Amino acid sequence: MLETLQVDLAGRQLRLVLERRGPAAAPLGLLLPALSTVSSRGEWQALAEAVGDQRQLVSFDWPGFGDSDRPAISYDAALLRSALRAVLSYLRTTNRQRITVIAAGHSASVALGLAAEWSARWQSLVAVAPTWRGPLPTMTGWPPQQFSWLQQVIAAPLIGPALYRLNTSRAVLKLMLRRHVWLDPDLLTPQRIREQQQLARSPGARFASVAFVTGGLDPAVDRAWWLQQARLLQCPLQLVVAAQAPPRSRSEMEALAAAADQVSVVPGRLGLHQEFGALLARQLLENVASID
Repeated sequence: MLETLQVDLAGRQLRLVLERRGPAAAPLGLLLPALSTVSSRGEWQALAEAVGDQRQLVSFDWPGFGDSDRPAISYDAALLRSALRAVLSYLRTTNRQRITVIAAGHSASVALGLAAEWSARWQSLVAVAPTWRGPLPTMTGWPPQQFSWLQQVIAAPLIGPALYRLNTSRAVLKLMLRRHVWLDPDLLTPQRIREQQQLARSPGARFASVAFVTGGLDPAVDRAWWLQQARLLQCPLQLVVAAQAPPRSRSEMEALAAAADQVSVVPGRLGLHQEFGALLARQLLENVASID
C-alpha cells in the first residue's frame, strides 16, 4: 500500500512516498534504502517478499530519490535527518510500538545521526553494509568541500544535465554496479541496467545524486563519528558486514563493529540487501532479539 507524506524541508513542502507491507498488528520494521544514484525503496523487495506476513514493513524514498519529490535544492545530511525524523513521527501517530530500523549503506549514517534523539523508541538498529562517506571522498581521501564545484556544475542549466547524462550512461552504471553494488554479474542484464538508468535519470534526480557522490550527504569528516554515535544509541546495534565490500568501505564497517552488540557477515557488496535480501531476511527473523 502506497502512502504520501508532506514534509517541510529546506523551506518548502516536499512529498515523500512510503510503501507499507504486511499485517498492521505485526511487529514493525522501517526499511531505509541505501543512498546512491539509483536509490529506491524497491531495493527491499526481495527481503520484504521473504518476510511475508511475519512483519509489517514500511519503506520510503528519500527526498531527491525514487518517487519522492526531487527539487533543485541543497541536499545534505541534516535535510535527510529531518526527513527521517518526519517519517518516524508519522509512524508514531499510527503505531505506538517500538520500531526496528533496518538501514542500508549510507542511510545507516542518517539513522545514527538520530541516535540520541530517537533510539530510545527503537527496538533495534540494524545497519546493513553501512557507510558514512560518499564515493569521491572515499576514493580520494579528500573532504567533501573539495568537490563543491562539481555540485555547482551539475546543478547548472544546460551543462549540468548534459554531464549528468554522460555519467548515467548504461556503460557507466554497469561498471558502478559491478564493482561496488552487486556480486553476481548475471544480475546486470540489459533490462536491469535500463531500469537503473531510468531511476538515475528521473527529472530532478541529478541534484541529490551529485550530493551523494561528492560527499554532500556525509554526516562527518572522520570515522570517529561512527563510535561516538553508536555510544549514544539507547537500543541494540546489529551490524551486517558485506563480505565482498570495497576495501575502504569494509574498513569503516569493521571500525563500527567494535561498538555493535552483534556482528554478522553476509555475502555481497554494498547492495547486499538487494541481492541477498532473502538471506538477510532469514537471518533477521531467526534473531528474535534483533527484530522483536
